[in-house]
Amino acid sequence: MQVKFNGVLTPLSAPIHVKDRIDEFVVVDQDMNEIKSTQLTGKKLYLTLPSVDTSVCSLELSKFVELVKDFDITVLAISMDLPFALNRWCQDHASGNVVAVSDFRYHDFADVSGLFMPSIGLFSRSVLLVDEHDIVQYMEIVDDVSQEPDYEEVVRIIRM
Repeated sequence: MQVKFNGVLTPLSAPIHVKDRIDEFVVVDQDMNEIKSTQLTGKKLYLTLPSVDTSVCSLELSKFVELVKDFDITVLAISMDLPFALNRWCQDHASGNVVAVSDFRYHDFADVSGLFMPSIGLFSRSVLLVDEHDIVQYMEIVDDVSQEPDYEEVVRIIRM
C-alpha cells in the first residue's frame, strides 16, 4: 500500500488489517517513560501521525481530544517525534485523555502496525480502533497525509 506524502506516492512497510491482532509494543511518553501495550486495557484508539509539529497533525489531535472526551477509551497519538516535541505540544494544547507518545526508541509500533513510511522515516496518518483483546475493529489509512481522517466515522464506530 502507498500513501501520498508531499504529493509523492510513498510505500508503507506492511499495514495490519481489520480483524488482525496487534502484537505487544513499547512506546515512550513525553517524559521518556515507557508505556507497554500490555498495560493498556479496554478499547483503544491508536492515531499514527507524521509529526505533532505540523498544522494538520496538531489540528487532528485537538479535534480528537474533544471528540473522545466522553468515551471510556484509551487514546494514544503515536509519532516518531522526540518526547520533547510531544511535551511542547501538550504544554501548548489541552491534551485531555489523548496521550501523545513516541516510537522513536524501539520502532515497535511501526513494526507491529506496518503504518510506517520507511523511505521518509515517519508514520502515515492512520486511525485504528482496537478492542480489549487487541483485535483491530476499525482502521483508516488516510490516502494523503496532508488530509485529516474521517472523524464522524471514527466516533460512529466507537459508539458501537
